[in-house]
Amino acid sequence: MFEIDLDTAKNLSVGLIVGSVLFLLLVLKFAKSVVTKLLLVALALGVGYLAFTQRDDVNACAAKVRTLMSAEGFVKDLSCHFFGQDISMSSIDLP
Repeated sequence: MFEIDLDTAKNLSVGLIVGSVLFLLLVLKFAKSVVTKLLLVALALGVGYLAFTQRDDVNACAAKVRTLMSAEGFVKDLSCHFFGQDISMSSIDLP
């Protein structure tokens, strides 16, 4: 498994949300069958929802890391994940 940093995870989630919206618009424009449209719309909405919730989880975890680092000066036994991948917390700015 590889490790990504916080900014990359945020950018990936925004990209997934925008990509799912663009995919949704393409499906609605070009798909002929109603069933196909419904299935692909459900898929696009699911990907967008997952990306949005993952971004929210990453932001909450980063806030928790910032709080612990400002209070204790270090963080131990706390890891953040983005779609199952570990996120490097070295890029977090302290307030």
